[in-house]
Parts: sequence; structure tokens; C-alpha cells
Amino acid sequence: MIQKDVVFVAGSPSTVSRSSAVARSVAARLEALGHATQWHDVRDFDAGDVFFARSDAPAVRRLVESVRGAAAVVFSTPVYKATYAGALKALVDLIPPDALAGKPVLGIGTTRLEAHGGALARSFDALFSFFQARTLGTLVVLDGEVSVGESGSTLTVGAEGRLATALRELSCALGTSA
Repeated sequence: MIQKDVVFVAGSPSTVSRSSAVARSVAARLEALGHATQWHDVRDFDAGDVFFARSDAPAVRRLVESVRGAAAVVFSTPVYKATYAGALKALVDLIPPDALAGKPVLGIGTTRLEAHGGALARSFDALFSFFQARTLGTLVVLDGEVSVGESGSTLTVGAEGRLATALRELSCALGTSA
């Protein structure tokens, strides 16, 4: 099987992040299917480079190059004010408008309130539409459905089921099966 890179862009500013834990679960399962994954975390960037949109900064160049070369892209975020985190938005603003055209993209979000999951999905749909990406939807996991600890993370049965569905859709878009 030909390995295809899937790039993950994590927008949580927290060092212990539920949304990043869910995204890492997806990444691990993709790797088990033979896909290579790359990870870009908002904490890996110099805040000034992001805030002032320094496209020539090495970390920003790496982000743009990996997104351009990716077979698919996954964005993960905690939900703040019923949408994706501002930190993720700042990273997304560094990505050129044509970099995601036609690529499968998946959104992942964790939220305290179930109602905010729909708002996040609509926000991601609008964002992915702007980029003319192939939207695979949004995997929403409630905060209470994911536990993050020193030994890793665990999801409830319901969250695991939604993750499996998202993984199947992503795998199908990549030409593999989960």
C-alpha cells in the first residue's frame, strides 16, 4: 500500500487537551492502517510569528508545506464561544487559500455543551468551503466522553463509535479501509 500523509493541525493552547487526545487517537489508527501522519500544534509556533503572520518563519513554512503536500488534513480544537479556538483560527489564517482545494478535511472538536457541537460543525463547514476542500464533517466529542491521563486517553462507547465512523470516512477518502 502507498503511504499517504495526513496532516493534523491542533488548535488547543492547553498542554492537557481533550481535542488533541481525540485527534491523536485518530492519528494512531491511521498509522496502524499504514498512513504517515504529521502533527502541528499551536504551541509549537512562536506566538509573534502567528500573530503577525510571518510567512517566512520556519515553523510557518513547515506548516504550509506539509498542508500543501498532504493527502488529507485534520483540524482539532476545543470549543470556545460555540466555535473553534482563536488559536486554531490564527494558524488557519497562515494557510494559503488554495492549499486545501479538493483535499479531504476532517474537523474534530471537544465541547462541554452538546448544542455547541452543531455550531462547531457549521463553523468548520464554512471554513472548509472557503478552502474548497472536500469536507468529511466534524467529529464532536463531549468533554465528559473523553478522559485524558498519564497513560493516554479513553473514550466512552458512544464517542468511540463516532470516532470509528469518522475514521472510516477518512480512510475511504484516502483509498483505504478502516
